[in-house]
Amino acid sequence: MKINRRSFLKLGAASGAAMAVAPNILKAMETELGGKDFSAATLTERTSVPYTCLVCNIEDGGMAFIEDGRIVKLEGNPKHVSTRGRLCAKGNSGMWHVYDPDRILYPLRRTGPRGSGQWKRISWDEAIAEVAEKIKVVLDKGHPNEIMFKWGRDRSGGATGRFMATLGTNTGVNHTSICESSKKIGMQPTWGPDIETPDFAKTKYILNFGSNILEAAYFHNPYSQRISEGVAENMAKLVTFDVRLSNTAGRSDEWFPIFPATDGIVALAMANVIMQEGLADTNFINDWTNYSADKLSAYLKQYTAAMAEKYSGVPAKDIRRIAIEFASTKPATTYTYRGPAMHLYGSYNERCIMLLPIITGNIEVKGGYCLPRGMGYAQPQPAPEGGKEPSYLSTPPDYPLAEHKVSHLVPFWIKEGKQKISVYFSYMHCEAFTNPAASVWREMLLDEKLIPFSVTFSNQMNETTNIMDMVLPDCSYLERHDPESMPSSLWPWLGIRQPVIKPLGEAVEFREVLKKIIHKIDPNGSKGMKKYWEFKDGEDYLKKQFDNIPGLKEAGGYNFLKKNGVWPIYGKLDPATGKIVGKDGMEIKPEYGLYKKEDSNGKVVLRGKKYKGFGTPDGKINLYAPSYEKYGFNPLPTFKAHPWHWNKDGSSKLKNGEMIMTTFKWNVHTQSRTTNIKWL
Repeated sequence: MKINRRSFLKLGAASGAAMAVAPNILKAMETELGGKDFSAATLTERTSVPYTCLVCNIEDGGMAFIEDGRIVKLEGNPKHVSTRGRLCAKGNSGMWHVYDPDRILYPLRRTGPRGSGQWKRISWDEAIAEVAEKIKVVLDKGHPNEIMFKWGRDRSGGATGRFMATLGTNTGVNHTSICESSKKIGMQPTWGPDIETPDFAKTKYILNFGSNILEAAYFHNPYSQRISEGVAENMAKLVTFDVRLSNTAGRSDEWFPIFPATDGIVALAMANVIMQEGLADTNFINDWTNYSADKLSAYLKQYTAAMAEKYSGVPAKDIRRIAIEFASTKPATTYTYRGPAMHLYGSYNERCIMLLPIITGNIEVKGGYCLPRGMGYAQPQPAPEGGKEPSYLSTPPDYPLAEHKVSHLVPFWIKEGKQKISVYFSYMHCEAFTNPAASVWREMLLDEKLIPFSVTFSNQMNETTNIMDMVLPDCSYLERHDPESMPSSLWPWLGIRQPVIKPLGEAVEFREVLKKIIHKIDPNGSKGMKKYWEFKDGEDYLKKQFDNIPGLKEAGGYNFLKKNGVWPIYGKLDPATGKIVGKDGMEIKPEYGLYKKEDSNGKVVLRGKKYKGFGTPDGKINLYAPSYEKYGFNPLPTFKAHPWHWNKDGSSKLKNGEMIMTTFKWNVHTQSRTTNIKWL
């Protein structure tokens, strides 16, 4: 926007006159609760574009405000049922991913030794041709698994997997093992999904094990809102077990500084108290789990409150008191995150804590421990079938339950020769910075014998980018298309990530680069690859995913999401309460009891009726996990003392004055993605 002297003087006069009505304008804007913004210079309304955030892994709904082609402000999308018009500090700072002064805007090719910082700007045609040729050499030798893709927060809607399947490689490794794999592997064999969605807003009691929910946990934006509602409206009690006095612990009714990795035995002792005191919901246990209440009660007797105190440091009298309070207060829920899980035997800890809402019948009830709600989206057809040969790095035989990979061991396995890699791709990840043993990752990536050719999709120079062979400038999340759906609320939703401005420099959307590579390898379709990548651009790809979803199709498909940012729109944000209300002005209500729906194809049969049940092989909650038993693990929730902390006789290995170092997450940082954001 250009302002000359005359228009500046006019603007000054207009601004002075506007001061008289400014309070009314501000009040009107406040009543809107977001969705609109106005230029401080012209007082005209700025252009708004809905999007889905990706500064962290929560995928909150946002609104970008554009002035003169530049992003000037980000805020929450008031139509979004999960986050209800709110963004966290990271989300509000996301524009600096776009305007990072160190941003990479052009393809770069290494000219000196790896890590030397010597680069040459090349054209996209050169980059695509070189990458395609490297891949063709590997494919011509018949070794597709030598092509590896390593990704972090991949939200491409299946594009990465599609690319790998097209090439026939199964060597794809995510980052989940440094994030939450132990939690997932505890939950999946127990009830099917790998995550929970507690109904914090309607609960009356919360047992929080090792999660800093109010500051930096999974779904902390929507969850902190709901916990605040639960405390304010239901007088919900929040009890936190955490090694650190976090902001959540400090705002809890009670905080217990538990010894690291002993959450499981505290939960088992509580479960024992609940069973012995006759406070368990034995009907639920007998009907909906695969282990009877009598057998469970007998099994749990070994886990006493005194034993739990010995390991955890939590007084036995408090363990007993909290257990009785939890079981006597309805509804109630638990929540966990890295505190119990990110240790050796973390999956056992997760299963132990899951016992508490299960045995008290707080599953899928208002205010209880609920199944996740999410929405799927189709893959554009036709879709490739994928490679036939298993990859050691993706499915290591020594880790049969590791459905979410064992990424932190990958560089060791490559150095040991477990699998040869010829072409290495990195996307949305900085493995030489965020991983444990980062120096080993660096050594591997620097070694041209281990990794002959490496490519990263990145928009900034970092510890990993600096030691790759080629850098392809990636679009920020505010310049690209992705589908989104996360189980962040009890109302399932589907969101869109779309460019709020055109990509800067020569940045190109990730899936479009993959398409160009495939088309270069198979220009006339004779190799059978090109047919899987016949879409115009990122927008066309999303249209193919969105336009055939029942309900969304009738609402307008892709165009509906492009306009609103999220679907469905369950109601309107109420200015007085900050809640989503329906046409009647009442708060919308979620559906509960998903597992109890009658289903002619259901696996669970009770009293002559078939029910949907849970996502396990038999449809019931598997307190006794057959998959654990199959591979030699204890099939029941159990506690195993960490061998670095405890001797076999239960005595401590710590010497006088020794302590255990623990780490934590800040509310303003997400692994490596936020390190260059100047507001943070």
